[in-house]
Amino acid sequence: MAFFLLTFMIKRIKLKDFRNYKHLDIETGNPVNILTGANGQGKTNLLEAVFFVSMLRSFRTSRINDIKNIGSGGFYAAMEVMTGKWAKMLEVEYYGGRKLKIDNAPVVKASEFIREIRTVAFSPDDATIVNGNSSLRRRFLDMFISIMLPGYMSALHVYVTALKSRNTVLKTHGSNKAMLEAYEPMLAESALFIVKQREYHLRLLCENINLILKGFYDSDTVFDIKYKTDVPADLPLVMRKFSNERKKDILRGFTGFGPQLDEIDFYLNGSMMRNYASTGQCRLISLCLKMAEVNILAADSSVDPANIVVLIDDVTGELDEKSRNTFFKIISKAGQAFFTFTEKPSDDFFDNSIEYKVNNGKI
Repeated sequence: MAFFLLTFMIKRIKLKDFRNYKHLDIETGNPVNILTGANGQGKTNLLEAVFFVSMLRSFRTSRINDIKNIGSGGFYAAMEVMTGKWAKMLEVEYYGGRKLKIDNAPVVKASEFIREIRTVAFSPDDATIVNGNSSLRRRFLDMFISIMLPGYMSALHVYVTALKSRNTVLKTHGSNKAMLEAYEPMLAESALFIVKQREYHLRLLCENINLILKGFYDSDTVFDIKYKTDVPADLPLVMRKFSNERKKDILRGFTGFGPQLDEIDFYLNGSMMRNYASTGQCRLISLCLKMAEVNILAADSSVDPANIVVLIDDVTGELDEKSRNTFFKIISKAGQAFFTFTEKPSDDFFDNSIEYKVNNGKI
């Protein structure tokens, strides 16, 4: 019994040299889609392709070379999406460089491309967001904010590019004050924007996760997020910190403060999860993180809920009936869903689904 919206959905997926798909061209015009097959056949790879076209990032790796088919020089991934009465073709090509197109027209800025679809991916590896180091939580948070606010990705790109350039100057021309100062206004403005968005969206996530937990437990389980940053609260203070830290940066050969070093920790009932949480608790909170994303996207007046696509990679098997019902209720706020299973499940939720059988990169 899925109650998905019908005004927006991925109608078609085309792949070339993407993971184990040498060539693929399938129609997917159904609200609920199930990919079934043995492990290692390409079910998760197809979810990754959908996420990549929507976000220009993988939810599995940060290395582009990991995505291309072994022996190929790159890859191509495209989706035809339906918005109301209109269809659009989104194309991503990585053969010697990235090329983006919407309806065959080149797109230069990533932030203009990723605003078409808002995709949330549920993966068994999500538990590492909870019990891993802060870099994994920063990556999760940055992707979430980019989904909510495509301009955030642009700010991240500006910051990372300027940071790399300043660090290069520190290593090669560390005593050149003018060269270092040239990057600092850009770094300061971007850093301040990034930190403020992280603070705001972490509050949203925390509030939503506590609401979701009530659907799983009848007890007073309390979730909390603690965020630590060394970026001051306003622009003049950030610029002053760059000035005060410059001598230290020259000695160490890199920029020693900024959002790239922010610490994010999750707490459950007052205990830091990465140190004390059980495997089951980490899996539960990671699932709640992604459900909170769906809730927040669906509640945002600037986002059409029909434009939300959820990708669920075999994460519901350990949930009891009450938890599964809570999960299905939340993801039904999206416009379309893609699931992976070894076999089609018996839940009523999947009564009107379409099943695609995956075998060695063929469907």
